[in-house]
Amino acid sequence: MEKKDSSVLAAFSITIILLIAVIAIFFLIKNKSPKDGSLLEIEENKFEETNFNLTYITPKKVFKSIRNEEYLMIDTRNKQEFSENHIEASINIPLEEIPSKEYQLNQEQTIIFIEKQETQAGKKIANELKEKGYKLNYLEGGLYYYLSAGFDLVSYGNTTSTRDRAKVNLFDLPTLGEKLQTGERFIYLDVRSKTDFNKDHFENSINIPLENLEKNKKDVPSGKLLIIDEDPIRSFQAAVRLTDMNILTVYYLTNSYSEFKDAVKNKTLLK
Repeated sequence: MEKKDSSVLAAFSITIILLIAVIAIFFLIKNKSPKDGSLLEIEENKFEETNFNLTYITPKKVFKSIRNEEYLMIDTRNKQEFSENHIEASINIPLEEIPSKEYQLNQEQTIIFIEKQETQAGKKIANELKEKGYKLNYLEGGLYYYLSAGFDLVSYGNTTSTRDRAKVNLFDLPTLGEKLQTGERFIYLDVRSKTDFNKDHFENSINIPLENLEKNKKDVPSGKLLIIDEDPIRSFQAAVRLTDMNILTVYYLTNSYSEFKDAVKNKTLLK
């Protein structure tokens, strides 16, 4: 009986010790908690600190502002991402470079501030520009929202991209010959360099180097365009970019300029 009582007493003592330990841990945690408010209040204060006074612009309004000289679209992604695709007529100033390059910005234009997606770091810099007197609109939701709203970007022209390949129409020399024999006519848009074009080109062809297509969109003629270059990949890339700029009657030649020239010279194009 005494042995049983001793076991009960020992169990009771262990229970009391554990209870005291739990209470001690509770008060220890409580004492280490912030004394200036609850966690919820801290989050609210954090939100207030980052709730910048920005004017947001919708994707639709951004699209309507393309090539409007009143606006300057600044894409703040890195150079590689920008080169792969971007909003037509936008320029690239990576986010970390804006503070050192803001002197280049025209305060007469309204900046459209573009990020891949909304970030606190980007909003902070955009807010600083606004506080310095720049007129500025921040793209709501970033490029992700712009794309999800149904608006396209100008793509670099990735030959391995199914999406890019689906955008364009192509001809090889035999197909082009057949089209010409049935009476179809094309405007030859030569996207080689100025130097190569001046050395040799087809009569009445128009030269806008691939790298200048976006900048010189106003010089792109209307009508059925056949894009030619010594490198057919560049012809493909030009076709993709023009299509992304809503110039839709575009075809590109899968043969090189030299092959095209030889076919015309040797009269093998038209049979």
